[in-house]
Amino acid sequence: MAQAKLPYQTNKGRAQYPWLTSPDTKYDSDGVYHTSLIVPAEQAKAIIDQVKEFAKDEMGKKAQTAQMPFKSDPVTGEIIFNAKTKFEPKFYDSSGSILVGNKIPKLYRGAILKLGGNFTIYDLGSNHGVKMNLSKVQVIELGDPNQDDGEGFDAVEGGFIAQAVAADTFDDSGDADGEASSNYNF
Repeated sequence: MAQAKLPYQTNKGRAQYPWLTSPDTKYDSDGVYHTSLIVPAEQAKAIIDQVKEFAKDEMGKKAQTAQMPFKSDPVTGEIIFNAKTKFEPKFYDSSGSILVGNKIPKLYRGAILKLGGNFTIYDLGSNHGVKMNLSKVQVIELGDPNQDDGEGFDAVEGGFIAQAVAADTFDDSGDADGEASSNYNF
């Protein structure tokens, strides 16, 4: 008997720890392509309801204790989906055109993506739940390789300011403290 599948396509979300263009081999020597996708709760509700109904239909009472491929962020209330696959997913640009070879961009945390694939059931006795199998990725924005958590620092009065140091320590010649480099004897 064929395994039951529930096709899905997410709304746009922010990628967290995307391993989509090369496999992550940290815990699996064969490699796994995966990402977490953060989606506003109201935009994720329809998929969550479908997954819960799918689990109930396929697992019966076990669905009440099933592991789900998503969780709610306790601070923001956003939904974090966790999708993965052993195989490289297909990539599409924001116009829906397929990307192949060197046209597939490197993706970074904060990339704006849509994910697609199938939900499937696993049941290993006490370890049971729903997997979010990934087969395609739509790239809307690449993310920033230099991105931090987005939180900066508040200003502190009387402290170091980069522009002030640059103006005070260099003269028109570009030498520190206005001294010519020829004044140094080595």
